[in-house]
Amino acid sequence: MSIGIVLPALLAALAALVTTGAHRRLDPRLAAWMLAVTMVAVTVAVVPTIAVLAAGFLTHVPWFGGALSWCRDAFGLHDHVPQWLGLPAIVLLGVATVRLARVRRLWIRTRYDTTHGVEVLPSAQLFAYTLPGAGGHIVVSQGLVDELDEMELAIVMAHERAHGRLRHDRFVVLGAAAVALVPIMAPLHRRLRFALERWADESTVAELEVGRGVVARTLATVALSTSAVPVGATGVAGVGVAGRVTALLEPPSGGRGALALSAAGIATALGAAVVQAHHLLPLLAALCPG
Repeated sequence: MSIGIVLPALLAALAALVTTGAHRRLDPRLAAWMLAVTMVAVTVAVVPTIAVLAAGFLTHVPWFGGALSWCRDAFGLHDHVPQWLGLPAIVLLGVATVRLARVRRLWIRTRYDTTHGVEVLPSAQLFAYTLPGAGGHIVVSQGLVDELDEMELAIVMAHERAHGRLRHDRFVVLGAAAVALVPIMAPLHRRLRFALERWADESTVAELEVGRGVVARTLATVALSTSAVPVGATGVAGVGVAGRVTALLEPPSGGRGALALSAAGIATALGAAVVQAHHLLPLLAALCPG
C-alpha cells in the first residue's frame, strides 16, 4: 500500500497541532472557528484513509473479496493491505460508527429547539448550563440562585445567554462528532470548549458593560462551587477556569504571528482533506452512476 494513502492524514494531524497551539493568543471567536474548521478538515482527511485501508484489506481476502470486486475497482485498490493495517482499520470504522450514533442520540435527547427562557430546578446543588438546540434553554439550580448576589447572578445568566445566542452547541456537537470518528482529536475538542467559554466570557463583559475583574471574580467563585456541566451542554463552570480568569485579567495580545501560524495550519489541513476526499469520488460514482 502506497504511503500516499496515509501521508495526507498524517499531515492533517500535524497541521492540527500547529493550528491549535496558538489558540490562546487569538480572539476567542476566531479561535473557536479555526479549531472547528481544523477538526472537520482532520476528520475528512483521516476517515477516508481508514476506509480505504479497510476496503483494501477486505477486497483482497480470498473468501470475501470476490463480492467486493466492484469496490476494489472503484477505489483502484490493486495493492494488498497487510493484516496489521487492515484489521485495525475495520475495527476503527465499526467503533467510530457506534460512537457517532451515540453522539447523535445524545444530541436529539437533550436539545431544545422551541423552548426559550430559564428553568430553575429545585436542587441544593449549584449549577448553571445551556442545553443544545435553537431554544437557548438555560437550566439553573435554586441553590445557585440563593447563593449568588444580584450582580453575580446577572453575570452567570449573561454567560449562559451568550452560549444560546451564539449557538455554541453547534460547535460542541460538531467537535463531539469529530472525536467520535477520530478519537485522537479529543485534545482539540477540549481546546474548542475552552475557546467557546472564553467567547461567552467576553460576550458577558460586552453585554453587561462591567469590569473584566468583576466577571473574573464571579467566574472563579461560581466555578469553585458548582458541579460539572452535563455532556452536550455549555456552562459557566466549563473547562479551563484558571486560564479563562487569567485571560479576563490579562487579555492576550494575539499578534500577526499567531494568526499566520493558525492560518498556515488550517490551509495545510484543508489541503490534506481535499487530497483524501478524492478517494471517495470513484466509490460514489460506482454507487450512483447516474
